[in-house]
Amino acid sequence: MKKYLVLFIIVLLVASYSCQQESLKPTCLDCGKQTGTLTDRPGTVTYDSTSSRYLIAMHVPGTIDSMEGGFVCELPEQYRQVGKQVLVSGTLYQTSLSFKGVCCWDHYYCLTLSSISER
Repeated sequence: MKKYLVLFIIVLLVASYSCQQESLKPTCLDCGKQTGTLTDRPGTVTYDSTSSRYLIAMHVPGTIDSMEGGFVCELPEQYRQVGKQVLVSGTLYQTSLSFKGVCCWDHYYCLTLSSISER
């Protein structure tokens, strides 16, 4: 009986740890490992009709013309306007998505927002 109790506790601990790990990664997009964070980064709301997703186009600091895009998990309704200038904070994750409308963007990310506001 003791043997089964110990086994049950081990299984319970492993299951609870696995659930905690899964909740850290967003599930609404094709998101991989976390790659970084953003704090009050200026950007422009864009829409990719190929993937049917909104993304934030952001200039890469310290460059002349480099851009990157963050596919947003859940963009609040009031910001769903192409061309809207915003400030975003959040977490970046790897993604296989890309914006087919432009040719010269450096990186694409899955972006979960911790805050967004108009510029």
